Amino acid sequence: MTREEWLTEAVLILDAQVFAPVMDGVIPDLPYRVSCSFPGGPGKKKGVVGQCWNPSASGDGTTEIFISPVEDNPIEVLDTLTHENVHRIVGCKHGHKAPFKRLALKVGLEGKMTSTHAGEALKSKLTEISEELGEYPHAKVTPGEGKKKQSTRMLKIVCPECDNVARQSRTQNITYGLICGSCECKMLPVNMEA
Repeated sequence: MTREEWLTEAVLILDAQVFAPVMDGVIPDLPYRVSCSFPGGPGKKKGVVGQCWNPSASGDGTTEIFISPVEDNPIEVLDTLTHENVHRIVGCKHGHKAPFKRLALKVGLEGKMTSTHAGEALKSKLTEISEELGEYPHAKVTPGEGKKKQSTRMLKIVCPECDNVARQSRTQNITYGLICGSCECKMLPVNMEA
């Protein structure tokens, strides 16, 4: 089973076992896709672990749900997926307002509506669902891991007389400056904002 198959199966089970009981068994039959991807887009904050996109954003009118690959704990993934499915069911246009809040509280989500978490009863149910689904086929992704960190940002220093170019750290430039080796003029930084 792939991550996406696991997540899609999880939505079906959540619909049947978490949402249907509080919605008199009637869940809107709207097309959706769910995948493991970095949530993002215009105006989105860092640290977002899930996101539900309005069907109008998709070329084929499908609600798109994204679960962040930084999550690998199946209970936390199901918790996030529950939150995103509230958006799917009530409609993304409501954001975290009253329609979202009503359904979120009914299914057992608690806390600030923009960053809910499963209450004890829901967490217990999510644990059962996790056992039913089996292991989440995903390994946590750590952004930036393995990337070489930049040590010193060098300024571009230019001679105003002969356009000779050199590089120097900001601290060194402020403390000592540079003198052009060709015309012995004081060299000036051209990218102090860097």
